[in-house]
Amino acid sequence: MASTAALNYLTAAVRVRTLREAATDGRLPRKIQTEKQVFYHAALAGYVAAWDAYINNLVRAFYIEIEEPRNTNFQAVYSISRQASERALDRFNTPNAENTRALLQLYTGYDPIGDWVWTRRGMVGVQVRERLNEILRVRHSFAHGFAVPGYDWTQSPSGQVRLTSKVIRDTEAFFNNLVRVTDNGMRKHIQLTFGIAIAWH
Repeated sequence: MASTAALNYLTAAVRVRTLREAATDGRLPRKIQTEKQVFYHAALAGYVAAWDAYINNLVRAFYIEIEEPRNTNFQAVYSISRQASERALDRFNTPNAENTRALLQLYTGYDPIGDWVWTRRGMVGVQVRERLNEILRVRHSFAHGFAVPGYDWTQSPSGQVRLTSKVIRDTEAFFNNLVRVTDNGMRKHIQLTFGIAIAWH
């Protein structure tokens, strides 16, 4: 079961994947082959943008799910909160761990910190949050013309710092997991807090 926000994210992720695939396509002209980093940078930026859009859409999905038009007392508070969330979403442009957690907590009551783990890769919450922040720093660095920071996942054994096809595959898998666990957590939050059984597709 996934929210519309998650389904939209997955559609965007498939589109972004074509950038990595293009960079590794041996049929491309030699000149383009030497520009692989451009494809990889665009792919990483695309995954960050898809994550950002997912969070925006998830907050909106939350308000759609909890709306109670017949309950006028609830509806008054709901309207104020929903309008405040829209203003916050307009200002939300750096979807790192701290900003995303704060946005979700403040405008939906859901704290994702306990859900943000990647069991399959053996990453606990602190590691997942740090990886998210590192990905955002890498995107920020090349978007503003700075060198890519050297993290264990951006640095080759020889010490060369660059993005690779593996890095982009891992970034996609990272965000796929993060969306899945966030979606599940939000669904449980809505069910437990509001007593609403939601049937996300």
